[in-house]
Amino acid sequence: MESEPHRQEPENDLLSLFVLPLEIGSRMYDAEDLEEQGVPGLLDGLPADTQRVLLHHARTLISIKPELGYHFLFMSKALLERIDLSSLEEWVSLVLDIFDVKGLNPAKEFILELDRHPLFAQYWGKGVSFHEVGGILGNYVNALGHRNFHLEPSPIHYTDTLTIYLPERISTFPLKEDNALLYKIMVTHKSLQADLGTYRLNPKEIPAIETAAGSEVHEHPNQTKAPPLLRFFTLFPDHVLAEDLFNFMETIRIEGWIEAQLPGLFREMKRLKKELGMKRPDSSDLPGKSRIMENLIMQWLGNSQPFKETDLGEMVRKIRRLSGSLNRPEATVQDTAYAVTKAFRTINEIPGFYKPIAPVSFMGILKPEDAERGRRKRREATRVQFREELAKMLEDFPQCEQVEIEIPGTDDAHSSKSKTPSQQQIPHELLLDGNPVPVPEAMRKIITEIYEDLGAIPGAYMAIADDMSGHSFRSLCQTPTGTSNVLSEHGKGVHVYDEWDYRRKGYRKRWVLLRESDAATGDPAFANNVLERYRGMIQTIKRQFERIQTAQRLLKKQKEGDRVDLDAAIEALTDGRAGLTPSERVFSQIRRDRRDIATAFLIDLSGSTKGWINDMERTALLILSEALQVLKDRFAIYGFSGRTRKRCELFRIKGIEEAYGEPVKERISGLSPLDYTRMGPPIRHVTGILRRIEARTRLMITLSDGKPDDYDIYKGSYGIEDTRQALLESREAGIHPFCITIDKAEHSYLSHMYGPANYVFIDDIAKLPVRIPEIYRKLTT
Repeated sequence: MESEPHRQEPENDLLSLFVLPLEIGSRMYDAEDLEEQGVPGLLDGLPADTQRVLLHHARTLISIKPELGYHFLFMSKALLERIDLSSLEEWVSLVLDIFDVKGLNPAKEFILELDRHPLFAQYWGKGVSFHEVGGILGNYVNALGHRNFHLEPSPIHYTDTLTIYLPERISTFPLKEDNALLYKIMVTHKSLQADLGTYRLNPKEIPAIETAAGSEVHEHPNQTKAPPLLRFFTLFPDHVLAEDLFNFMETIRIEGWIEAQLPGLFREMKRLKKELGMKRPDSSDLPGKSRIMENLIMQWLGNSQPFKETDLGEMVRKIRRLSGSLNRPEATVQDTAYAVTKAFRTINEIPGFYKPIAPVSFMGILKPEDAERGRRKRREATRVQFREELAKMLEDFPQCEQVEIEIPGTDDAHSSKSKTPSQQQIPHELLLDGNPVPVPEAMRKIITEIYEDLGAIPGAYMAIADDMSGHSFRSLCQTPTGTSNVLSEHGKGVHVYDEWDYRRKGYRKRWVLLRESDAATGDPAFANNVLERYRGMIQTIKRQFERIQTAQRLLKKQKEGDRVDLDAAIEALTDGRAGLTPSERVFSQIRRDRRDIATAFLIDLSGSTKGWINDMERTALLILSEALQVLKDRFAIYGFSGRTRKRCELFRIKGIEEAYGEPVKERISGLSPLDYTRMGPPIRHVTGILRRIEARTRLMITLSDGKPDDYDIYKGSYGIEDTRQALLESREAGIHPFCITIDKAEHSYLSHMYGPANYVFIDDIAKLPVRIPEIYRKLTT
């Protein structure tokens, strides 16, 4: 039963929400000013339950920007006439997202304009919004292929091969599920444009296309440096018609892949296509060329409309035969281009102009120039990644003046460019001076992407000679760090993460930039001195770890075994005498436990670790790494630091599959204090790394000297709550997080972040080298 309307209670006094004087715009308001404006009575007449909800959200907004809370209170009654109370949290989150990205004035406009604001209709209109399904679609599309896409809302549906742009809201169908399905078809179509090579038309084919098309097409000299697909469109006297034909025929080629690989989605797609066909506008008044194009679309959608004119009907049948030839797995974008030239010649026989027809929603539009920019960005990233992976392969290769690198049995670039990566044989090994070397999985993924883009690995990627071998080559591959305090979202090794804001009980979307890179190397003398000084301690720890490795346990009631389980045998004998079927499990076995553990150590490199703490951190890591060689457990070491949300750094000291050796020792030796302690982003990133590791036990052990703290608002409750949320995400992924903190006393925030028994504090830094191996042993046995 709804509670009765009433006036504000004293504890809900609206004036007490604000710190006075309150600044609104360029004016300062004191209590008397706010009373004159009627602020104390803004919620009068609303049910008590409703007032409590509104006050909660007002406090959230005021804690971030008081002016937003002020305007919210004035508009709250009008707002509740337009949305349900249950939708208020989502509305407030959107206000804060606008404030984060665009600033105060756009957020204020959104509050004051209510349903007159364009964003309001996108979120609370009919149908399904991008906001509702964006997260699910992102997971789906990135699981569909081996490349990752960003998804962004946009008035125009297309892809630049890095990002897929989707409508803010889809309300095409009465059922919500069908609108969500249309979103899914859209991201599938656009991701396959990138994966199947829609934008990878071979420029060497263009002269042959000109020849095949005869006098119908001719390339303009000014277009020779344009993206190949744009050059192709400008070959035709009516490039708009050529583009529409190409988009239509490429969609048929992509649909063939969907039918073969995603039959369930294909069946749902056929059903939606029929409904889309029934919504098409009347085409009877269109000019002849446009009527042909519309008829092709309608027949493809499953809503055939035969022509009265025999000649036009024959043209449609001819073009449909051309497009039908593309619905096969081996068809390429070159096949589409040749089919378009023949179809264009057929349609161009009709006199008059071409008026563009209404687009089919999931086909979207083509943007060759944007796609070319996206391809070049991705190409540069994969080039650097390939050369870095190649450098890793060469680290153990004997130093010499020249290293000859070959890919066995590879087609040349020209012949392989016409194939999709699935049709090509991605190499499993490289030949280094004639010696086959297996291609690591990380490099194989990069090679696959290079094949997608270029059809083969260019020789320049593998040209290594003289000073470009070994570590010298590696240093040439690396991108300088620079001195900027802001990372580029598309920079090498940069990842974008959400961040939890406890005040709004939600994430700030795409809020943090984190860059993963290799840690710098240091003086090997430090590692050598530590290993010599602590040699006795290392041997002791190794002996302790050896006892763990050889631990055994007795398994009773086994079908087979080394000896009889006396208790089980007596029980079976008793059952037999009682007329029951005796159990066959009357043996015991001694079984050695098999360790299957993967651990990531996260090391705080904030400025507060300077001096003695940093020395002890490096010492402890070296001792632990030496001792872990006995257990053969997989482990990784990462250092982290940061300076604001735009520059979080994660330094790879040892990868999870990387062997422990001199390079790792040098990176540990080179660790040095840097900036601040923004813990959420590195925890989320390492969670993603561990999530991909197959292991029975996965641990993330953080070594820090204090609570989360950064240059901006990432301190106090904000930093603690984001770190806690990141740790909860880690636990949900099946990872056990643990914290070792170096401090003089235990703090309550540790229990709040990590949970009871998931942390220890060390009050004497000198004990760290001994305690870390001891803690690891207890966590893994």
